Amino acid sequence: MLLLHNFLILCFGLAILIWGADRFVAQSSIIAKRIGVSDLIIGLTLVAFGTSAPEIFIGISGIFNESAALSLGTVMGSNISNIALIFGIACFSLRKQITDSLINLLPFVISVVWLGIALFNGKINHIEAIVFIGILGLFLFTLFKSNDLNEENIQNQASSIFKDIFWLSIGLIGLIFGSHLSVTHAENIALILGVPEMIIGLTILALGTSLPELAASVAALVKKKAQMVVGNIIGSNIFNLVFVVPMIGFFSTLTLEDTIFVRDFLVLALLSTAFLAAIIVLKFSSFKGWVMKFFGLTFVSSYIAYIMLLSGLI
Repeated sequence: MLLLHNFLILCFGLAILIWGADRFVAQSSIIAKRIGVSDLIIGLTLVAFGTSAPEIFIGISGIFNESAALSLGTVMGSNISNIALIFGIACFSLRKQITDSLINLLPFVISVVWLGIALFNGKINHIEAIVFIGILGLFLFTLFKSNDLNEENIQNQASSIFKDIFWLSIGLIGLIFGSHLSVTHAENIALILGVPEMIIGLTILALGTSLPELAASVAALVKKKAQMVVGNIIGSNIFNLVFVVPMIGFFSTLTLEDTIFVRDFLVLALLSTAFLAAIIVLKFSSFKGWVMKFFGLTFVSSYIAYIMLLSGLI
């Protein structure tokens, strides 16, 4: 009975999540057009931060509840699922060329490299935490330098903008509330079935907190906003690391297990490298169709293999 109760609430949470994602993406796109900002920049900022909210909230909660390992597992697992599962699924539909500058890939690359350096010595110290905050500053700087504002498209309609922001906020609340219900009751189901806590962080919580990215990406693809999907993945992965990992360094004495680096980080690094290759194809290649399908199949297969590895099936 308890299992059925959690399953029904999980389904309800997913319904709210999907509705919130559709509203959030729609209003983000409208605001982008109204102020003259590209879909990629909106994906990197509004959509990315909004869909990263569950990871950030769960990460912070875990740190202050002395479950920093669970927090780290959640953000790393979420970044893995963002690329391997969410972007992997998106690859089957991505065809449109990326027209914006790829300068925002720089903080993405640096954040992954610095995470590896931080994890290698088995402990995240204050200096490493400060560098992550610096990466956030670099990310904001590159957004400013990309200068995607188009003055000719700016429309000064204050009442319409307030209405758009209102519905954007409602969509974000739906994303956060729906993801909270989904994650909480998915975790309850896992505990009822006897799944270990570390696996919960890397799988159930990681996948659960990535549901907003998945829902937002699917909604963006339906609305033919391919660049918003790419921006969402890049921005979300950066936000996950630069908000949660520094707090682990400042407020936790967590000692990391070797498997976090040799298994989970290496998987993330390989997937991030393949993600960069896929973005380069979208930016410069003229034969995107079958290549992107190949990337999609590779990403999704890799995610299934990773989950099987964590579950002890391989």
